[in-house]
Amino acid sequence: VREKIKGYLEMEKRKEAMDKWLAQQTAKTPVEVYLTKPRRPSFDVKLGDAPVIGGKNAKVTIVEFSDFQCPFCSKGAEVIHELKKKYGDKIQVGFKNFPLPFHNQAEGAAVAALCAKEQSTDLFWKMHDSMFAAQDKLDVDSLKALAKKIGAKSDSFDKCLAENKYLSKVKQDIEEGKALKVKSTPTFFINGQLINGAQPLEVFSEIIDDELAN
Repeated sequence: VREKIKGYLEMEKRKEAMDKWLAQQTAKTPVEVYLTKPRRPSFDVKLGDAPVIGGKNAKVTIVEFSDFQCPFCSKGAEVIHELKKKYGDKIQVGFKNFPLPFHNQAEGAAVAALCAKEQSTDLFWKMHDSMFAAQDKLDVDSLKALAKKIGAKSDSFDKCLAENKYLSKVKQDIEEGKALKVKSTPTFFINGQLINGAQPLEVFSEIIDDELAN
């Protein structure tokens, strides 16, 4: 043990001497290091016909894959609201459905959102906010009540929901997400750069600020 302690102390002494010497040298001749900031993994993500909110000619596009029954997705939606307040028309946000198989009401909610979009994009976002605010009320009767509350035409919405009209579109979003390596929700792509989960506002802002500056 004595020899191990001795070796450790000698190593620490050498390190201390090296640090001291290096500090003296850099004090005489200041050193500046320039490194390229690493980018997150990037993917070619298309908005397609996804419902979009924000500036049409925005420099930054956020595409979100989400699940209306997922608690973390609700938090992610709150972050997106904060980003819209902060950046306004400098960003645009597109929404794609990625209902997880173990959320038994998520697929129906995804169809309901697109049934609302059929009437207007504004109604889609109202339905989006209403469902995230009431994730324990995503059964068929509750979805119909929410749609009526936000001003959707009940007859058209109820028929659309009963026919599962946009189920194929929901499944198309899922397949697109899988091709982009989406495995959990929410998943975001900021100009193609991947963010997994409901990260803090600062994580999104750092990427958005960099993209706006370039």
